[in-house]
Amino acid sequence: MLPSPPQPQPQSPLTGAKRFCHWIWDYLAKEMDDPMAERKADALLVAASVIAAMNYQAGVSPPGGAYQDTRMVNGVIEYQAGQAIAAYVSPYEYKRFSIANTISFSFSMTTMFLFLSGLSLKRRIFSFLLTASMFTTITATTWSYKLAMEATTPAHDDRLKIGWDKISHLVTGALIMWFVVAGIAIIVFTANLLKPLVTEYRQKT
Repeated sequence: MLPSPPQPQPQSPLTGAKRFCHWIWDYLAKEMDDPMAERKADALLVAASVIAAMNYQAGVSPPGGAYQDTRMVNGVIEYQAGQAIAAYVSPYEYKRFSIANTISFSFSMTTMFLFLSGLSLKRRIFSFLLTASMFTTITATTWSYKLAMEATTPAHDDRLKIGWDKISHLVTGALIMWFVVAGIAIIVFTANLLKPLVTEYRQKT
């Protein structure tokens, strides 16, 4: 008597959490019907390239310039040729500027890499990643602009300090306005991205 063939084991159904994660991923991986996607991609690529070039130039040619010679005092090097003047005059502000400039450069390069990877802007997940990357890039660039002004503005002259305080308040207000506008834009973009998902979820439940 021949043994009976093994019966296929029933596959365990996906749990609610796994099914929801699969559903989310399928939704984000789908392509959107956006006829302007290619033009948006070209514009974003140009913007990311320009910002990356600006950040690179700010890194090799720091605000305030660089020393042209090396100075030694009692056998100790006070500064060297090619080093940023602002790093000695305003070290705290220059350090923060370097951090902001590096963040902006890194995310602009990330944006260009995402484009060069061949992913389509019509896919929701790719569109969301690009939006987040460009938001971080522009925010860090705006922040580095303010820090560069702080690092290169003299603070020892009271007349200049009063004028700079007014400019600093203006730039700070512009930064706050940017965060508000960009935050609203991010919320609206995320809501439009997830609105079909919520509608479909309600229909199924």
